[in-house]
Amino acid sequence: MSPFGFGGFGFSPFGYGFSPFGFGFGVPAPLLLLFVGGAALTSFRSARGIEASDKAGAALCLQIACYCDDRNDSLYGRLQSVARSAETQSYEGLQRLCSDSCLAMLRSSKDWLAGRTESTTAGLLTNDVETSYNRLVVQERSKWESEQGALTRSAPGQPTYMVATLVVLLRQGSELPSVSTAADLREAISALAADVSVEDNLLAAELLWTPEDGNDVMERDDLFLNFPELVNV
Repeated sequence: MSPFGFGGFGFSPFGYGFSPFGFGFGVPAPLLLLFVGGAALTSFRSARGIEASDKAGAALCLQIACYCDDRNDSLYGRLQSVARSAETQSYEGLQRLCSDSCLAMLRSSKDWLAGRTESTTAGLLTNDVETSYNRLVVQERSKWESEQGALTRSAPGQPTYMVATLVVLLRQGSELPSVSTAADLREAISALAADVSVEDNLLAAELLWTPEDGNDVMERDDLFLNFPELVNV
């Protein structure tokens, strides 16, 4: 038995929604806070019902690291705002969550330090896109769990480094550009936002960031130690 599910039903300990993968139906899960080691990992997960004839065409992952000198006027504060207004019980709510998250990332460009993308798209050599999505989600959750032990406690609102990750499963989508400059990162965020905005294209999504608690601080060394794939921009 997987630590993240019960075989084909895809039952997650992070919520009470059944994944549609394998059985063609799904019940969205609401915003959940998973507490690991005294720190909250913010995870949104929702899945729409998928007809037997439907096939996922793309699994995309976008990750961004920032330095938040002012927690309110930064990606940290903007994602907190997204969390407060999130409604993932409907397709429209899930779509808005992804769009608002991309917008929050774009509006935080002055704080960008690093980023990366990872893409799997259906083709002649790749058909099991859903498995790639699940792999990405498990991979990023494991990083978050490792990071929790490295966070330090401080007075509320102190500056911090942070990492945010958005993973989406789409009916159709193109590979995100690789990241080596700030321009690349902006292009990748914009491309993901465009794919998500296409009606009836979004199947599932997961948004995670750390630190979540206002008293927790991430150090720069820990950022790159626990997220080694990030590329400086």
